Amino acid sequence: MDRKKFIKTSALAVSGFYFLYSQLFQAAQPVRGNQGKTIKAPIIIIGSGYGGAVSALRLCESGKKVLLLEMGLNWEKSGIPYSNLLKPGKSSAWLKKKSIAPFMNIFSLTPFTGILDRLEFENINIWVGRGVGGGSLVNGGMAVTPKESYFKEVFPNLDAEKFYNHYFPLVQKDLKVNVIDEEFLKDCPYYKFTRVGEQEAHQAGFKTIRVPNVYDFKYMEKEFRNEVPRSALNTEVIYGNNHGKNSLDKTYLKKALETGNLEILDLHRVEDIQLNEDKSYTLNTQHIDTSGNILADKTFQCDQLILSAGTMGTLQLLLKSNALNGLPLNEKIGKSWGNNGNFMTGRNWVKPLSGGTGSKQSTIPVGGIDNWDNKEHPFFTEIAPLPMGMDVATALYLLINRVDKKGEVTYNKINQSLQLNWDKSNTAAMRENAKYFIRKMNQANGGTRSHLLFNNGFGADICYHPLGGCVLGEATNEYGKLNGHDNLYVLDGSLIPGTIGVNPFVTITAITEYCIENLIKQNEFA
Repeated sequence: MDRKKFIKTSALAVSGFYFLYSQLFQAAQPVRGNQGKTIKAPIIIIGSGYGGAVSALRLCESGKKVLLLEMGLNWEKSGIPYSNLLKPGKSSAWLKKKSIAPFMNIFSLTPFTGILDRLEFENINIWVGRGVGGGSLVNGGMAVTPKESYFKEVFPNLDAEKFYNHYFPLVQKDLKVNVIDEEFLKDCPYYKFTRVGEQEAHQAGFKTIRVPNVYDFKYMEKEFRNEVPRSALNTEVIYGNNHGKNSLDKTYLKKALETGNLEILDLHRVEDIQLNEDKSYTLNTQHIDTSGNILADKTFQCDQLILSAGTMGTLQLLLKSNALNGLPLNEKIGKSWGNNGNFMTGRNWVKPLSGGTGSKQSTIPVGGIDNWDNKEHPFFTEIAPLPMGMDVATALYLLINRVDKKGEVTYNKINQSLQLNWDKSNTAAMRENAKYFIRKMNQANGGTRSHLLFNNGFGADICYHPLGGCVLGEATNEYGKLNGHDNLYVLDGSLIPGTIGVNPFVTITAITEYCIENLIKQNEFA
């Protein structure tokens, strides 16, 4: 064979190999279908967190048929168990190759539509829940009612008396809020970190409060006696609780499904929204599998649409749909965003000679430090668990502060992603509060700032409570109807202007109860 023929024959062989490889590779990919026809529903809710769950229940109770689209997995139906903190499994992270909890991310993962997601911005990371039940699946369950004085400051146009006499008690009942028994707390070794935290706070001159929770403390007492499977006492929380926790799938959503008027489609990710000439809405949606592959492109159409995708999800849909489809938006969308004053910090060498904070810790926090009335350094602090499986003599705290300097969320058409205007200046006052708090605690009790947990001991970039961007009465009317629209409503944490002073889900739930009650009374969903 001469040189010219050899080169030609080799080239054909190589190209043949790559053609065959290409065909085999394509055959191995999931077949992506197209639904073809538009699926119509009178009312669609996007998102199954607090706002979506409340809206679904009250609409279904009033006899309305509701379709709820959730991008995450229906964990109860899947039968997949949740992971604990020390052994993250497939449930732990949303399509990531590594675990994404705020600490101990040394675990490799196979990408799966897991329960916890982290949205990464230049100066802040935001953790959100994925699944039927939204953030209720991954939070610590702290069911805190805000101080009435601060609620009035944040929402001057709302009837605070009615909220504190009606809506807050209503949601506490329906969320199954309860309080730990003080005798159990006093004796349980899993709450040594709380007892130490409260003792040291008192020594430093701070006031502590008992914090209610949606975790069933009677169940926890049985856990401790080994009468039932363990969950909170088995380091389960941020990747989901297999037992004990009254998340939304066990409360509001369960009751809504029992009416027979609710249908939930999980693993349905709405990409964008279009406003139609008849004032209905078209939703371009991707049905995905648990590896994130797109199984089908689906089109939904509804007469009325409720956005309850969580603060970041709702803003993503609105701003993206405006950029791509010209969805009308008023100038207030994206404004008054805040991190609810979230600021993490910690202390090392906490009572090391007397057993530290305990080798075993419950994942459910029950103690808080109330310094809100201090005019110079107002904050609420969660005495947080740090269940490492050993006594590390370390105390962990989540400070919740005022947010006097708000941020703004916009959409970058080039990168096709949200942009967050938020930097060190937004958290400067929070940092000063954290310095003041740690300094007082160490002066009174000993210990050092926890440099290993965070950058120089301060976690300014950690956010669990994103709020704002569609503020009630500004971007919407007084009941959550989006300004400039007849049939589009926002009912989630984006209604709260960046801050509420405590863990926000009780407030989100109460505000949604208020809004949906009045929307139904006004025959908005007739």
